[in-house]
Amino acid sequence: MSFSDHKITAFIHKIADLPDQPNLPADELKARFDACPEELRVAHNALCDEANRLDERVSGIIGQTFDGVIEKSMFSESLTAELDAKATQTALTEQLAAEAAAREAEYDALDSRIDSVSSTATQKCQMYIGTYTGDGIYPRTIYTGYTPKAVIVAPQACMSYGEYNTCGALITQDGSDSKFSRIVSGGFELKYIGNPNYKGLAYYYLALR
Repeated sequence: MSFSDHKITAFIHKIADLPDQPNLPADELKARFDACPEELRVAHNALCDEANRLDERVSGIIGQTFDGVIEKSMFSESLTAELDAKATQTALTEQLAAEAAAREAEYDALDSRIDSVSSTATQKCQMYIGTYTGDGIYPRTIYTGYTPKAVIVAPQACMSYGEYNTCGALITQDGSDSKFSRIVSGGFELKYIGNPNYKGLAYYYLALR
């Protein structure tokens, strides 16, 4: 049976066929009024049943034909070409996006290096030149007003005290802690006799910051 078999070309029991003053029992008259809607209901349900059977047949055909796998060879040449073009375009777009992300990461790393180098390059070496007069007392701390990175101390004039000679310069670096001198918070410390702290002798020092 096909869908066209359920067409309604005309209702069997039409209200218009009744006389103007029908002389029918109440139950028969009500049945006449329900006849057309009932015919429509039956035809509609039959169409639904046919549609369900058709859907089952189509599903079965698809399952038998493709067995759950759709191959590209099943498509037409034009559809295959269109799918290939879209796949190529998608792959190219993804490749370009990955390359752009990689370049952006390289640029970010380069910017970070440039900022680091610029920050280091703009830092200026600061120094403080001062003087003090030796008092012969050890240890002695000479305060520079900040903690230096290195200090160079030399006498204003060379003098000899027995086996000691004051002409040499003393260099002290941050992090070093010898028996002679060391960097301390706010200055440097002379720790051992024979270092530039002879009593009455004037000294120059250069404190690098």
